[in-house]
Amino acid sequence: MNKLYFDYCASTPLHPKVAEQLFCTSEQLYANPSSVHEMGFEANQRVEESRERLSTILHVEPSEVIFTSGATESNNLAIIGAVRTWMKKTSQTPHVISTQIEHSSVFNCCKQLVGEGVEITFLPVDHNGIVSIASIEKAIQVNTMLVSVMHVNNETGSIQPIHEIGKLLRAKPHIYFHVDGVQGFGKLALELDDIDLYTLSGHKIGGPKGIGLLIVKEHVELTPLFFGGEQENGLRPGTTNVPGVLSLVEAIEISYSEREEKMQGLTVLHDLVYSKLEEIPEIIMNSPRPPLSAPHIINFSYKGTGVTSALLISILAKQGIIVSSQSACSSTAKTSRVLMAMTNDEILSSSSIRLSFHESVTPDDVRYLVHSISHMIHQVKSQNKFALLQR
Repeated sequence: MNKLYFDYCASTPLHPKVAEQLFCTSEQLYANPSSVHEMGFEANQRVEESRERLSTILHVEPSEVIFTSGATESNNLAIIGAVRTWMKKTSQTPHVISTQIEHSSVFNCCKQLVGEGVEITFLPVDHNGIVSIASIEKAIQVNTMLVSVMHVNNETGSIQPIHEIGKLLRAKPHIYFHVDGVQGFGKLALELDDIDLYTLSGHKIGGPKGIGLLIVKEHVELTPLFFGGEQENGLRPGTTNVPGVLSLVEAIEISYSEREEKMQGLTVLHDLVYSKLEEIPEIIMNSPRPPLSAPHIINFSYKGTGVTSALLISILAKQGIIVSSQSACSSTAKTSRVLMAMTNDEILSSSSIRLSFHESVTPDDVRYLVHSISHMIHQVKSQNKFALLQR
């Protein structure tokens, strides 16, 4: 049975051009870029050329591009690094503002800081999964030094008002603004003018795993998380992943140049699937429609009792449909923290399915997907009816 993959938020396939770049670079540029010999110099030169290319695409300075192992490291470095620097400089208790629906690499990072005495405000969201500007403004205290809000939610696709938040914080230069851009990059327009710290991951955009970046504006001071050499301005010591860096830049350039065309196709698929699922009485749509959400994510729940995400995923898998319920980093949780924040409904939060799309998905693929979901609902209803008759 052929499998149809609809879990592109968790990871994407390597773009063919990226795969070629990764293979060639791994084969040819194997010298350590920190070495002082000719081959090391060549490897380092290619890394710095990549940094320059990224600075042009993202409209930042080359020195503001820090390569990391991925989004989790970038988010931790941004948040913990900023907090520790502020504490050293002020000897005061810092206050951080975030939301209840952040990715676990932000949410759990903030929870860790709570245990270290840092004040954290996790703001609520509305039924569409969107935080309000007014709530952020109201939450600001005299010791607030960081606001961390994701661009696109990784479970529901809800788009956060990061540009408006940036404008609000522009008048408060003592507060850094961090944005987890993992699910937004290549999908939505992006301006980094009012963003101080920005996170991106390679394997979400057709790049390899194990590589990401953190944009750190020149005025931001961070304390490194670990220590060694002076790579990446001393913020990220360790041997630079040359093949990863060059492949990441290739993936970013492709995502950036093809964004509008890809989004048009994804929007068509999103509308088709969303409209069909809305017609099924047993389904509750958790994702809002665009423009409130990104066009590559749809989240829905089964509204009957006793039905879990694991059961629904299993039924779909038997039909060759690969989906998820939450972020892969939170896949063992039985209830979605994000959906609880949005709905305060444990039934909906424990029976959710996340569909995430890619430009390679065809209309025939999504038609089979909708057919499979309809079959899944019929099977669940039949099982529930049989269970009632057995009582």
